[in-house]
Amino acid sequence: MTIWEAALTDCLSTRWRHLWKKVNSVTLDKHSFGMQAIENAIDHENSDLWNLEATRFVHKVNGVLRHHSGNGIKKFKVNFPLSATHASELDCWVAFAAASSAEHITFCLNGMGVTQQSEPYNFPLKEFADVRDRHLHVLSLSTCSLETAPANLSGFSYLEFLLLHSVSIVDAVFLYVVSSCHALRKLSLRNCDQLFHVRIYSSKLVKMEVLTCKSMIGININAEKLEKFSYMGHKVDIVYECAPVLRELHAHFMKRNECPLDCIGAFSALQKLILVFPSRLQVSCVLQHSGRFTVLKQMVLCLMTSWKKSILSVVYLLKAAPFVEILKLEYYYLQLYGNLKPLQRWEIKWPKDFTAEALSTISIGGFSGEQELVDLLLFLLGRSPVLKELRICTHPRRYKGNGRWERWKRNRSKDTRRRYYTRGVACTLLPPKVPPTVKLIISSLSHR
Repeated sequence: MTIWEAALTDCLSTRWRHLWKKVNSVTLDKHSFGMQAIENAIDHENSDLWNLEATRFVHKVNGVLRHHSGNGIKKFKVNFPLSATHASELDCWVAFAAASSAEHITFCLNGMGVTQQSEPYNFPLKEFADVRDRHLHVLSLSTCSLETAPANLSGFSYLEFLLLHSVSIVDAVFLYVVSSCHALRKLSLRNCDQLFHVRIYSSKLVKMEVLTCKSMIGININAEKLEKFSYMGHKVDIVYECAPVLRELHAHFMKRNECPLDCIGAFSALQKLILVFPSRLQVSCVLQHSGRFTVLKQMVLCLMTSWKKSILSVVYLLKAAPFVEILKLEYYYLQLYGNLKPLQRWEIKWPKDFTAEALSTISIGGFSGEQELVDLLLFLLGRSPVLKELRICTHPRRYKGNGRWERWKRNRSKDTRRRYYTRGVACTLLPPKVPPTVKLIISSLSHR
């Protein structure tokens, strides 16, 4: 039941007249008030219509909050495209959420009604200054700004999760805000383009992600309990001052000729590694970092281009990680379908002294019958004595960062023919080489 539907119940019975005022979760969005989404709202011809809808939304929210005491609210969420034009109303809503001692506060102000020319709303951190009885645990901000911070940001003392998405904030303000979060366990920075150098000093941080912050130059991490770190964007300098228990690392470089191996430190506890390569990986680069994978258990490699003979680098990565049990390859490069025929083998000089002693599972996503992948699989099948499962999936996925994937939608008719060809390649070339102890799965469904 939405907050608007709950408010309408006071018309049905005198016994219910004030019950809606005691709901502990307040979500304010277009669905809550039965408002319709406006398509292409940033077009000039629709700007007046959007302003009208924004005004209606503001009036509805004010009407609801005017009759709500705020007592007992645990979650408060605003999800509607608004900007600095509505600063006075937004300030009142933030004050209401803060005074209600809400534990989860979300202000998501992005959408089609907000253009790049719109001045972002300045979220008032002063509402969380010099307070002792407020236990805010989650703060999620999107498409706003944090310009200044008060002297005593005690309202963030219990904050466990901070998400800043498309938030205008400079290094000094960010450093002060994070230093005020004494209980912070999760931190997410997405599209924060005014940040240049992020410094994290936290004794309780467990999970951290930095995604597509285009002005970023460097990241310094000092977090003794950090277990998972995810980075996506251009190459930056990442210094791990203290991260002794880091178990999972995701690195997604988006520019060609940048190697995500360059952002890996020497971690004694690293068990899962997800790397997205915009270009081919050379063996020489692997050898430079070979001492950093000694305890790795799972390796996920996302290849954005055809690697051809450079597929040899995958073997050298496995050689540098002798305890890897699970190898996943996600191939984004899709070759054109054609007639089923034997593929021309690449003349690749595989290392003769290689054996994948611990490798038990191999998974290939986005397989299109590529020559280099077939050659790699045939080589690994003969060098993996404890291999139990080989899974081939012909449907590609895109990696979105931080362990999130999405199905890659393509032209259905062409992709059906591509997968038919691909399945023919896999079913013809692989089964004769698969040992009876290995389970072979060939599927067109995307897998996790």
